[in-house]
Amino acid sequence: MHLQQSPLHLFKRLRISYRVIHYGRSYSHNSLGDIAQTARRDEITKFKERFNFPKATHTIWQLYRDGSFQTRLQQGAAPKVVLHGWIDSPPRKVSRTRAFANLRDVQFLYRTAEQIQNENHQASDEDVATIQLFEDLTTRSADINSPGVALLRRMKQETCVCVEGHVCRAKGNIPWRLEIAVDRITILNNAEDMVSQMRGAKDWDPKYRYLQLRSFRLQRALAMRSKVATLIRNVFEGHGFTEVETPLLFRSTPEGAREFFVPSRTEVGKMYALPQSPQQYKQLLMASGVHRYYQFAKCFRDEDLRKDRQPEFTQVDLEMSFVKASDVQDIVESILVRLWKAIKGIELRHPFKRLPYIEAMSRYGIDKPDLRSDMEIYDLSEFATSTANPDYPVFEILVFHAENSKFPAVVSAPEGSPTLRTPLSHRIRLSKEEPSKWLNRCVAEFDLKLVSDIETTAREIMKKFDIRDGDVVYSCTRQQMPFENPTPLGRQRLQIMQETMNFSEKDPAPLWVVDFPLFTPTETGRVVNGYVEFDYTRLVATHHPFTMPSIDSLPAVFDAARDESSSVDARTIFGQHYDIVVNGVEVGGGSTRIHDSSLQRFVLSRILQVPGIRMHVEAGEIEPDNPFTHLLNALTMACPPHAGLALGFDRLCAMLNGSDSIRDVIAFPKTQTGADPLVGSPSRVTDEQLGAYHVQLKK
Repeated sequence: MHLQQSPLHLFKRLRISYRVIHYGRSYSHNSLGDIAQTARRDEITKFKERFNFPKATHTIWQLYRDGSFQTRLQQGAAPKVVLHGWIDSPPRKVSRTRAFANLRDVQFLYRTAEQIQNENHQASDEDVATIQLFEDLTTRSADINSPGVALLRRMKQETCVCVEGHVCRAKGNIPWRLEIAVDRITILNNAEDMVSQMRGAKDWDPKYRYLQLRSFRLQRALAMRSKVATLIRNVFEGHGFTEVETPLLFRSTPEGAREFFVPSRTEVGKMYALPQSPQQYKQLLMASGVHRYYQFAKCFRDEDLRKDRQPEFTQVDLEMSFVKASDVQDIVESILVRLWKAIKGIELRHPFKRLPYIEAMSRYGIDKPDLRSDMEIYDLSEFATSTANPDYPVFEILVFHAENSKFPAVVSAPEGSPTLRTPLSHRIRLSKEEPSKWLNRCVAEFDLKLVSDIETTAREIMKKFDIRDGDVVYSCTRQQMPFENPTPLGRQRLQIMQETMNFSEKDPAPLWVVDFPLFTPTETGRVVNGYVEFDYTRLVATHHPFTMPSIDSLPAVFDAARDESSSVDARTIFGQHYDIVVNGVEVGGGSTRIHDSSLQRFVLSRILQVPGIRMHVEAGEIEPDNPFTHLLNALTMACPPHAGLALGFDRLCAMLNGSDSIRDVIAFPKTQTGADPLVGSPSRVTDEQLGAYHVQLKK
């Protein structure tokens, strides 16, 4: 009969001979106390190494790009190095003693296209972002039983490590490839299992943005953004600009977008507003005698968000005194030419093309046209006029020479847009229908009044605009001075370009859009038979309320200022406003500013009807509710003529990076709801915290 051994008997047998494997080491002890002490010493040694590790001797970049280091390798040397970084891929165990893994370096150096063109390297920057680690325990000269050694095979992806080893040529068909024969590897910080799971996920949880930022793509984007900022600063410094920081705690002023407010603790019932732009401060700097100003300004707008908008964003702001618009445009062109040459290796042809607003709207249907395609909208006013709506008399067409291309769908109205208008489309089939059939449809749809009979008109239109069998004709109407932006055919043109055309980044199309209407009529909110209705008696500033009228428009503005019974027609008054557009993206906008106090007062009080501002004020009289008193006072004190512009820095960097979204070039962007899941903002605050700022939430 087998007798079961008692726990005490088993414990005595364990004390006689006890062997334990710990950190690759083997111990024999006669007491559990000795085992515990040894384990504690090893734990302390390992813990200390996380904080007391050797300094890196090289970066992966230096191993590949340092000419002297490459020479040593060619001479047969195997230099010893120390590298810091993360385990980029899960270790691959090929036997009991051999394992491989990739190390991603802690340092990323951004090289511009110019630098790359001037160098002759076989490997791309992404190729040298990691290096292979090789562990072979059979040839290890070091004590493989010492703490921290022989751990490569058991490492998790994204573990933070310090690697000591020798550089050698990697085996294989790639002659430039290097690897590190590991002598010792020290864990500086372990990674959770979740990290490796997220690395393989398609969509990253924004709560872990810092893990996503470790990728080569985003590291390169941030490094590129830094380089762009340096290049821009160099241009400004070379033209005698002074960098000046303006305050972030501003006051609320009616400039268009909703504002972010910051309650004051010391001034009961008052609030700061975060600036939508430094516009007023930079004009005050011009009044202060600062000749040429710039800054990388943080701006805040509480707008509905999309992929190219953030509630807080950066703009490159500049202002110059005693200048005209062309002087500002020259500076901006020099910046863009420098950036495209350095970052993309592309020479931009300059000076850039100038296109008046009305021409941009009539030929391309949008105020930021993409000129990479020569497809244009044709105004058919010489052949027909629409009588369906007196505000939309212009009949126009867009011809798509389909040939072997697919038939582009008719563009739908944009989401959230009040307009229901979409273009009428017709494919020309001369073998199956009369040549005038497409025009017959247009006559019925838009109530056209033709200058001749329909067959003659159709034949003349098709001849003049080279409309052939198989072509698709899109037709619609627009205003004489288009305030509907983009127009239905403008949206159709963009959709055709997106669906049927591919463009090379080596052929960008920059241009200036100039001569904008100074004012825009407000939408009434009503849609009549699909047409947006505008109120021409209530105007808003097209750009901002500080834009100078064009020289040709000054007489009409002057007459309206003298006669209080007269009004300003938004369709006839133009401003000295200019936008810089690249490939259909508005990169920046600027204007010549109003530097005359009486003219500025007239625009604010009479035309824009800003509350609290009177047309005439006696010397020394105070307007307590005037939100622009500070600026109007500065203009009365010999403020010089000035002009400026702001470049959207985030959007510019996204374009240079080849990204569709500005979130790729912002380290910690907000989501489309304006939230930051990483830190949990916005967050709730207590009633006690709010009470200190004299704020109470509505229940």
